[in-house]
Amino acid sequence: MPQTEESVGPTPGVWHLDPLHSSLIFVARYLKFGRVQGTFGSAEGTVTVAENPLDSEVDVVVEAASLNTGVQARDNHLRSADFLDVENHPELRFTSTRLERRGRARNSFLMHGDLTIHGTTRETTFDCQWVGEAPDYVDQEKGYGHFFAANTEIRLSDFGIGQGDHLPWGGRLVGDTVDVVLEVRIQNHDPIDFLRQIGHV
Repeated sequence: MPQTEESVGPTPGVWHLDPLHSSLIFVARYLKFGRVQGTFGSAEGTVTVAENPLDSEVDVVVEAASLNTGVQARDNHLRSADFLDVENHPELRFTSTRLERRGRARNSFLMHGDLTIHGTTRETTFDCQWVGEAPDYVDQEKGYGHFFAANTEIRLSDFGIGQGDHLPWGGRLVGDTVDVVLEVRIQNHDPIDFLRQIGHV
């Protein structure tokens, strides 16, 4: 159901991550001077919206092996024990612990929580924004959704992830800081049946 003109964001209840219309993006420093962008293509999660939106809870699990930068050899290296070590640490997870308003904007907030990567958990804060309503574009009776945007910066060293070999011109193969950018749609029904129907899982 859509919100009223006075309200902002989804109504109370359990909402599900829509993996078909969400982008989990990271931007890393590469070869000291360059930047490379990648995505994680497989994730599932829920957002439990409370009557008081600041009491809402988020839990998202990402398949580490679904990393994709567009270059297979590079992706295999990033999945290896040199970096994410997906064989021993197959999942990335974020579980919120606290939400707070950011300034006076009704659609902006900070989401604090525990981010687990490479088997290590660190407190992380995402700068978030409710973007707008997003009903099913074919048939609104089949579901209703909302878009959110979020971003943060993490350090690989905080999660015990190395930066690869030293470069002859100085620096390391991968920089320590990584930008995380999320463009996420959540919806009011579990997408699993439809994902199976189209062969996405």
